[in-house]
Amino acid sequence: MALRVAIGFVAVALTVVVANVSTQQSVREAREKVRELLVQHEPLVRATESLAAAVSMYERAVIDQSDSSVAGQQAVKAAAQRMTDAANEYRQSSSRFAEIDSPAAAFLAELDNFLDEGDELLRSSTARRARLRDYWTRFDALESSLNAPQAKAVRFAGAVFASEKLMDLSRTLAGVREQVSAALGVSSPRSVQLIIASENAFRARLQQNSAELAKLHGQDWLDQVKANFNAVVTGRRAAFQSIETFNEQSAMFRDQAAEISGMVVTQLVEPARRALADADRLAVRASDRADSQLSWASAVTLILLLVIAFATVTGVTAPVRRLTEATRRLAGGAVRTRVLRGGVRELDTLAEAFNQMAEQLQQAQNAVRVHQLELEARVAERTQELNHLAHHDPLTDLPNRRHLLAHLEDAIDRARLRGTRIALLFIDLDNFKTINDSMGHAFGDRVLQAVSERLRMNSLFSRSFSARLGGDEFTVVCEEVNQLGDVERLSRSVLEEFQRSLSVHGRELRISVSVGACIFPDHASDSHALLRAADSALFRAKELGRNCWSLYAPQLLEAAASRFKVEQSLRRAVEQSEFELLYQPEVCFETLETHTVEALLRWRQPDGNVVSPADFFAVAEQTGLIADISDWALRTAIQTAAVWHNGPWPKARVAVNISSQQLISSSFVTRLQSLLQQYRLPPHCLEIELTENVLQTGATTIATLKRLRELGVSIALDDFGTGYSSLTSLERLPLTRVKIDRSLVTTIDTGGRSSAIVRSIIGLCHSLGLQVTAEGVERPAQLGALLTDRGVQVQGYLVSRPINAATVPVFVDQARAHLEQLMIAAPPPVETDSNTTRLRTLRAATARGARAARTPADEK
Repeated sequence: MALRVAIGFVAVALTVVVANVSTQQSVREAREKVRELLVQHEPLVRATESLAAAVSMYERAVIDQSDSSVAGQQAVKAAAQRMTDAANEYRQSSSRFAEIDSPAAAFLAELDNFLDEGDELLRSSTARRARLRDYWTRFDALESSLNAPQAKAVRFAGAVFASEKLMDLSRTLAGVREQVSAALGVSSPRSVQLIIASENAFRARLQQNSAELAKLHGQDWLDQVKANFNAVVTGRRAAFQSIETFNEQSAMFRDQAAEISGMVVTQLVEPARRALADADRLAVRASDRADSQLSWASAVTLILLLVIAFATVTGVTAPVRRLTEATRRLAGGAVRTRVLRGGVRELDTLAEAFNQMAEQLQQAQNAVRVHQLELEARVAERTQELNHLAHHDPLTDLPNRRHLLAHLEDAIDRARLRGTRIALLFIDLDNFKTINDSMGHAFGDRVLQAVSERLRMNSLFSRSFSARLGGDEFTVVCEEVNQLGDVERLSRSVLEEFQRSLSVHGRELRISVSVGACIFPDHASDSHALLRAADSALFRAKELGRNCWSLYAPQLLEAAASRFKVEQSLRRAVEQSEFELLYQPEVCFETLETHTVEALLRWRQPDGNVVSPADFFAVAEQTGLIADISDWALRTAIQTAAVWHNGPWPKARVAVNISSQQLISSSFVTRLQSLLQQYRLPPHCLEIELTENVLQTGATTIATLKRLRELGVSIALDDFGTGYSSLTSLERLPLTRVKIDRSLVTTIDTGGRSSAIVRSIIGLCHSLGLQVTAEGVERPAQLGALLTDRGVQVQGYLVSRPINAATVPVFVDQARAHLEQLMIAAPPPVETDSNTTRLRTLRAATARGARAARTPADEK
């Protein structure tokens, strides 16, 4: 069999050699003809390619030079010279071929025009760079003149407020710089509009603060800043005009470059391609001859191969059949399959290779099985981790809300079966927001982790379930609670546990918590109801003063529902402007004039009922609506006082109560100043009233009050005598007035210590240079007791109830007669003769003033 195969392959080899020799001869002849044509056409093709490359190089050189910030045109000149040389070279090469037309004069003119357009684009680029340098030079001059006073402000403490406005102008100018820098990268009408808006914002702030800036830094400096700013605006317009011109010329240059490249292709490259087409036809004819000869040789070879294959099949079929069957079994998964070796050497080698492959597949299958087991273990581990993350808080590793609800449901089911109770405790950190604001959120996170660790380590909660609901709220579920006393013991143990200081990041921190508790099934029968009950109890604990605990009662939910109803009504009231201001006069009986009116907020509901602030103020503070309400009251009071000041009451003066959220806001003073300027009300016509709890906000409050006093606004301490730090407030705060609380005035005429306390407060305030107003004067006897002291202004229902804005001018006009009647009707105090003498003196002065004011007709 091997001999037959050898003879067959020798015959096939001879046939292939003869066919190859004949084919090579034909190919050699075609190759020689093609070489001759290539030698003739090569210079023309090279000249065409050189011209196309020169055009592209000149375009790139011009574009690169126009975009570069470095002056110099050597590369552009070299590219232009190369394009001219390439055009001349093509003209010489094409003259050798009669069938190819020379380049038309129009094409050469287009090349010259293309060169001129490139030069014009470079000149435009140079002008653009010059305009931009000029603009940034002007911009730097503006920044230098604007920053000069700030350097002085560091050395002179008197320029602090001017520095704040200069910093505002600097930030606005920095915004202009950012807009211009962004617009230089992407020039669009939108970016130009943003630049103009930033410039207008700078001009507006400069104009708004011109008076104060001129006063602090000089009119010359202000004029210089304005001149520099106008120069910057002019420079920006010129720079962007040059950019637009450059972009238009750049687009025209690119379009002309594309047109020139198209002309090179259509007028130069195409003729060269037609010349090469002839050489291609000759090569095709030679190839056809070679293909014919090769076809005959292939036919003979095929016949010989068929004969050899027929002779060989009989000796190959059996081994191949064995290999096929073994391959099927291997493909079916039987990796232990092996093939018996034997037959011709090649098939024996194939069988050996097959057996090696089967062995390797078996080893690979074993390795895959091992890796699969490892992967399944990793997937199970990762699934367990994800399940843990889904049911635990990532910060504290305590169970989260989802886990809590599931555990609570299970605990409720167990309690129903056993007939036991469950206690649910809500724990909230007191003043945690202060920790976050003062120490940072990272420190706040460590505090939460320390709290969670404290809950885990507490032996009392070892069998309880602790979870974190979110924020600074934690929950503890205690099963098998026998009686209410156990709940109290658990709640108090939580409070005592957190009396000990926490060690947080090397610091000893003392915090307190509030606890709200409820019991299943006494207070609720499902998990969500238990959560609501515990939350309402926690809210009650917060109301009781923090660091305490509260047990749920049904009225707490009713109170929560009431608070929610009030909150929704308040939101509607803010949107629909249901609030109004009434004004209660503060009068002076020595001058018989109305000194001030206090603005009192009222909520007039759609049904006509009027709600006082005491009924909704707490809810407004908790929901954050107090900011909008207080701002509306301040704006309305200033607007109304401005109408009085410029009209019927030139000495108008209004007092407005300010909330704590308004006072600690960084923008409060700026907002107040803006309102005064908007309605043209002098600052001395406004008095800000603050309660002592508002004043317990630290150094920030004192700084704000000092800024108000520097502005010219008066500051009154309301409800004096009811807090715990009144005397400290008088010493530390820049007050102008103290208003004695009605609780002291109520019993001033009934004996006891109230009269002595009020006289002491009046004397103390007068010695400190503070004005005094007595609130809540409702009886003539109270007025008589107050009239024994000088310099005391009076406010209360005896003088006037709160009245609307339209009635205030009428009251002011008629106040003298009304106050005279009140003074005459006031009974003298029964304490000392000096008090009676003081009251008689006031009455006599009043009577003389009244007689002097009468006309002769009145006396008759």
